[in-house]
Amino acid sequence: MRHAKEHQRGSRIKAVLFFSVLLCGMVASFLLPLRPTVSLQEKRELTAFPEFSVESLLNGTYFRGIDDWFSDTFPGRDAFLETNKKVRSLYGLRSVEIHGEVEQGDAIPDTPFTGS
Repeated sequence: MRHAKEHQRGSRIKAVLFFSVLLCGMVASFLLPLRPTVSLQEKRELTAFPEFSVESLLNGTYFRGIDDWFSDTFPGRDAFLETNKKVRSLYGLRSVEIHGEVEQGDAIPDTPFTGS
């Protein structure tokens, strides 16, 4: 019986610690005014905060825009993307990534080659 109570107490402490870390992360992400406007890694401008209008509020695009803005301008996003890229490189599966300008190469025929 004593062991079960100690296990239950330890589980509560772990749960409180876990949710405290989540809460601190959430508060920090909302309070940090240092939101990037340009992604150097992706070489593009990030999503701007949506303009408010009654129409966009009623059809739901305003809150979708806030969601896109929040996830696109999250502090440290480029570092998370770089870490994700490094972890995926450990999988052993490689995909082709093309960076920079792509020049048009040879034309690809629409019909298969018949030998003549």
